[in-house]
Amino acid sequence: MAAFTVLVLKIAFLAILWLLIIVIAAVINSDMVGRRSRNQRNDDVDVEPAPSAKEQRAARKASKRHKEPWVLAIDSGKHAGDRLQLVPEVHIGRSDACELMLDDDYVSSMHAQLNHRSDGAWVLRDLGSTNGTYVNGERVVEPTVVGVNDTIRIGDVQMRLEY
Repeated sequence: MAAFTVLVLKIAFLAILWLLIIVIAAVINSDMVGRRSRNQRNDDVDVEPAPSAKEQRAARKASKRHKEPWVLAIDSGKHAGDRLQLVPEVHIGRSDACELMLDDDYVSSMHAQLNHRSDGAWVLRDLGSTNGTYVNGERVVEPTVVGVNDTIRIGDVQMRLEY
């Protein structure tokens, strides 16, 4: 009877070990490949079509009159000192599909999204990243309005909006 109990315990241990390996592989896969592609995300929600180049130029001219920020300055990380001219919708992550690609181990493939609203405000939202997105040291749990005095941190990269 003792030999049978030991055999059952060995089989249970192996089953739990394999289950753990499968869960670890799934987590690594979701972090490397991403949870959902941009097209899948857009199919789920009603999204306005991307503005044309003419509309983007008009929006930039209007924003300069009202002093809205249109530059994302990177303060730390491998891209420190870089400045990104913003478009109305910026995806941030490690994926090639992102407008701002960050080469950082703590950044998910589709980590965050920065959108320009018609009222001139910039809204940052986390896209379900593993390590989170932070504004002024606070984790972003819902879409958050960011301005020129706010510090955005994604992984080890710190950035801010500028005029």
